[in-house]
Amino acid sequence: MNESFRQRNTAFFDQIGRLIQQSPLHDAQRNLRALAHSAAGRLDLVTRDEFEATQRMLLAARQQVDALEQQVRDLQARLDAAGQTPSGPEDAWR
Repeated sequence: MNESFRQRNTAFFDQIGRLIQQSPLHDAQRNLRALAHSAAGRLDLVTRDEFEATQRMLLAARQQVDALEQQVRDLQARLDAAGQTPSGPEDAWR
């Protein structure tokens, strides 16, 4: 591409940009953006950081629950192997 062609294209797109800035389309875009920001402000949204922190907490809780479930299975297996089966949930803790 030669330099004069590039300059003409740049001037052309600059002119289009100025026309859009002065057109009703620009006003409509600005109004829609303001409306979207207003609507988003009324929603109960969280930031990405808050979401990721909650996600990490849930993962840690899930891992802890999995570990506790494994402990219960191990204890149940030990009871079964010893021939001691609890008669009810309340007996399992004695």
